[in-house]
Amino acid sequence: MVQALSVAPAATTTLQEFILAAHFRAPLPLGVMDLANWVSSFPDFPLHQELPPLTTANMPAIGAPEMPAIEFGMGTMLPRMLLRSHDGRYTLQLQNDRLAFGWSRIEPIGVAAEYPGFETMLAQWTEMRSRVEDWVEGRFRARPLYRLVEVNYLNAAPLEVGGKQRRISEILRFGPPAGRLVHGFNVQWGERVYQDPEGEPPRGIVRAAVGLAQAPPAIPVLTFNFSGMAAVADGQESNHIINDLHAKIREIYQSAMISDAH
Repeated sequence: MVQALSVAPAATTTLQEFILAAHFRAPLPLGVMDLANWVSSFPDFPLHQELPPLTTANMPAIGAPEMPAIEFGMGTMLPRMLLRSHDGRYTLQLQNDRLAFGWSRIEPIGVAAEYPGFETMLAQWTEMRSRVEDWVEGRFRARPLYRLVEVNYLNAAPLEVGGKQRRISEILRFGPPAGRLVHGFNVQWGERVYQDPEGEPPRGIVRAAVGLAQAPPAIPVLTFNFSGMAAVADGQESNHIINDLHAKIREIYQSAMISDAH
């Protein structure tokens, strides 16, 4: 995860997926022909997959246990369109209420993978977002406006490396005490991104979740996921907010995770 949050390309053994997303203020009036045209407009993402639509995403409340996950809500039965690059490394997704762009691990868990770094991903996101905005304008005669943005880091660290069993406390700073045989572990918390007025709902929030899990094929792992979501005000630049979310995620990671454990 340290490598995933750096500004330069580096190898990461834990990052599984990184996703940036923006939610439209008004849903696009997409039809089947529109989706078909959108898919054909991105030949650099030739691998196509239809996924079922999910519920609309909104800002989570402080104290709620759920993670602000990438949820593509449409309110219709049209599919969520997932496009992948030739090598399957990069993804582009569209439904009528949002757009997402991401990087995915294609190497086995625990093997070093080249992650391009946040600044490179943000630059690529800006380019892809502009291409989609041009397509929307050409198709519907108006450029989309955004109400929410998201930043998501999904990580998994193998708990057995070189035949040696690792303890949670070797990865997480506040894991179970040494010597305890733990069969289940789950921690979640959320932090505000901005100094909001007393009693006001958060304008931005980052949630962290750490827990034991199994990754295919039955590999015990410690997952540590960081998801940030923030509102975009009228006339506000969304990339500036994405940078704020990333900065808070980086701060939480450095406080919670042992950097030399990865």
